Amino acid sequence: MAKWIEGKRLFIPVALILFGYIYSQVNAAGGYVAALPYIMRPTAQMGFVLFFFAFTASSLARLAPGPGPKFLMRNRRYIGLSFALIHFAHGAIVLSNLALTDASRGILELMVGGFAYLLLGLMALTSNNAAVRKLGAKRWKLLHKVGSYYIWLIFMVTSLGSVASVGPEPVHMWIPVLGLVALGLRIAAYRQAAKKKAA
Repeated sequence: MAKWIEGKRLFIPVALILFGYIYSQVNAAGGYVAALPYIMRPTAQMGFVLFFFAFTASSLARLAPGPGPKFLMRNRRYIGLSFALIHFAHGAIVLSNLALTDASRGILELMVGGFAYLLLGLMALTSNNAAVRKLGAKRWKLLHKVGSYYIWLIFMVTSLGSVASVGPEPVHMWIPVLGLVALGLRIAAYRQAAKKKAA
């Protein structure tokens, strides 16, 4: 893999794609409010792509070791932080849509989504070696495991909700399909590790 996208440099193409896309849609729509319907779902989809790779990096490295999975493992922290960047931008878009248009969401939906952002924020703030030392490896792993599975669940519920409301169109189906693939990879990797440990 190209060294220029290793580590912190991953933020550069991610930020360029994210803000370049938002700018192009705002410009095409003639204003931010008019562009909201065109940037809300795509930013969530962009975030899911990065979440998928962060969520499955260790599983892929265990099941199919090679240059690609090794790249993901080396850069998993920054892939996760890049996902946080995109998803917080998506959250800001959702909130501005509620504030600037007639859109509304129920209090339960806001609380469930808000908790996901709380976990994501804690995961982002603790994505450094100092936080691992301060929290301890066991508590750090628990936070990131609970947070990642909760965010996975939110993606699955919201995407399946879209499928239920508009039908199984490809634009709505690929996230739940990949979400199930991600879960399958993690289960397979766990079972492989358990067999090796037992042996």
